Amino acid sequence: MTRVRRIATRDRFFFVTTNLARTQRKLDGHECDIVMAALNAQRAQSAFWLFAHVIMPDHIHLLLRPWKLDLTSVMTKFKGAAGTRILSGRKIQDPLWQPRYFDNIIRHVRDFWKKVEYIHNNPVEARMVARPGDWRWSSYAAYFKGGAPSPVPVDPVDLPADGDAMLWNP
Repeated sequence: MTRVRRIATRDRFFFVTTNLARTQRKLDGHECDIVMAALNAQRAQSAFWLFAHVIMPDHIHLLLRPWKLDLTSVMTKFKGAAGTRILSGRKIQDPLWQPRYFDNIIRHVRDFWKKVEYIHNNPVEARMVARPGDWRWSSYAAYFKGGAPSPVPVDPVDLPADGDAMLWNP
């Protein structure tokens, strides 16, 4: 298999999806809490700015911007910390996560907000809850009242009002 080369790994806004390994059972609520704690620990170390997130039983979506580390390092550290703790509780040694993750560079303001909406609606689309605010492992409450507050705060973002505005200059 050919290794995918990343165009950029820092100084950009990224929409990232990472999945559990196919051999692993889905995350339960306690394990989602562990993933949230690992996400918060990495964010607290100022490794990245986090703008939206959702932890699903078999995958995670993040909207972030690496700061001190590049995207590969952020994801390696985050997945490693969460995986180690969860696998210890499961008392197994197989990998928890698929080795790679999927990322898209967000270039326009309108795409940023579309991804925030997609992330928050993911549990509804998966028929896990009736409303985005009912899903506990999401950044929804940071944007809208009526949701369960997330233990992982999101960083404020001040974007231009023009949806066509570029988020970075190529």
